[in-house]
Amino acid sequence: MVKHIVMFRLNGDENLRRDLAFSFKQAIEALPAKIDGLDSVEVGINDGPDQSNAHIVLTALCPDYPALQAYSANPEHIKCVQIIKPYIELRTCVDYTI
Repeated sequence: MVKHIVMFRLNGDENLRRDLAFSFKQAIEALPAKIDGLDSVEVGINDGPDQSNAHIVLTALCPDYPALQAYSANPEHIKCVQIIKPYIELRTCVDYTI
């Protein structure tokens, strides 16, 4: 099993970032029903007071690295990423086997 964790910081004012984050969350969390090999996905939206934190965290589970690669290249996933892509200031990721 592979755990895929991605954090994003977004450009824009607080209202724009919040709207983008909720749209992204809704779209991404619908993907396990559409993409084979994506066992689960959860999106968290930062609501803590530290302004230096990431704005969004995504945690996905796939059975193996080929499934993760297929998920990443899937057109449905790419559509979701397009929601926030123009506003991404920073993206960082960790993938590991559990």
